[in-house]
Amino acid sequence: MTHPARCLAVSILALLSALSGTEALAQQASPVHTHVGHVATGFGGTPDGRGLAATASAETGIAVLHANFTAGDLSDLGAMRRHAGHVLYLLDPSTASSGPGVGFGLIPAVEGVSRHIGLAAESPGASENVRTHAQHVATISETITETAARAADVARRLEAAPSIRRAAPLVAELRLLMYQIAEGRDLDGDGNLSLAGEAGVQQLEAHLYLLLEGEALPRELR
Repeated sequence: MTHPARCLAVSILALLSALSGTEALAQQASPVHTHVGHVATGFGGTPDGRGLAATASAETGIAVLHANFTAGDLSDLGAMRRHAGHVLYLLDPSTASSGPGVGFGLIPAVEGVSRHIGLAAESPGASENVRTHAQHVATISETITETAARAADVARRLEAAPSIRRAAPLVAELRLLMYQIAEGRDLDGDGNLSLAGEAGVQQLEAHLYLLLEGEALPRELR
């Protein structure tokens, strides 16, 4: 027959183990890290479930490629206009019927980054590390969104350009804006990229890495 004291001890150990597991689960599922995870590692709203930052980076890379394609043959107006439409789709699929990429769009992805990183910073228990780097990420996201809106306007005008003469300067402008979105651009020539107005996707990723490192989370965007 089982001794009552032993049964009680086993029950207490089981309860403590369950509580410990619940606490660990709660920590893993904290609102702060949940929203950080949406940005960095996985978001159910993206077509392939990737994080919003990785989605933004993927759409940016393909958009840069197609912006370069517009300059592939400056005697072919049709190709310039076609690839301008592809860039437009990659920036915001709601403004074009079809195109390459995952179909989520750079602008919606970066807006999602800004929204969820803001929710992470505002959640109970957010560390100083999260609040600091979330502000940096949000500022860079705003810069990217503004530049992307200008790029979308240029792509739209290029797509409708009636002649090579009208299209050529738009090609150059579109490529420059896409490089600025991807890599940032030192507009004032001071040797630094300010978060507001000059930073791009590369700088956004760098500040996300700093946030993840400060939270002892894997430094990987996927």
